[in-house]
Amino acid sequence: MTSSENPKNPHHFNVFAAACPSRKLLNDVTRRWSILVLAALLDGSLRFGQIRDRVDGISDRMLSATLGALAEDRLIVKDDAAGTYALTEPGRQIARQSLELFDSLYLALDEIVNGQQAGDDAAGSSDGVADSESAAGADGAADSADSEGVAGVAGVAGVAGSSAGTATSAGVVS
Repeated sequence: MTSSENPKNPHHFNVFAAACPSRKLLNDVTRRWSILVLAALLDGSLRFGQIRDRVDGISDRMLSATLGALAEDRLIVKDDAAGTYALTEPGRQIARQSLELFDSLYLALDEIVNGQQAGDDAAGSSDGVADSESAAGADGAADSADSEGVAGVAGVAGVAGSSAGTATSAGVVS
């Protein structure tokens, strides 16, 4: 189905067209911090510090910039009196979909990690050096990820259990 035939897209937006406003929104939403902030707000309004605590690893400066971009895109609103941020309805729709993406990522990672472990078991390591080097590499991969947070699967597998909060299809759990 093309975008012109899609009943969910009556304005015929096209994320593949560089000049389409949907491309900017896609770019803003799919940034590492943006999608995590949106998902964190699914459970309700949060103050700046609560968002920072829930989204492990984000700096104050990056959180401020992310909140500004999401507000500009009208995906969140700030209640100045209460000092809280909340999702708008479009923001809530996108945040719900992000949880489905997270679940897909978790399933894919299970398969990837299990496949790597099966490959490692088949290759074997008689002296254990390869195993300790890959573990050290996993920690280094997570620490040396670029500004968008792209790390190898080994880095993700190495830090999977250390997150302060995780998102599931039921919501964000701290």
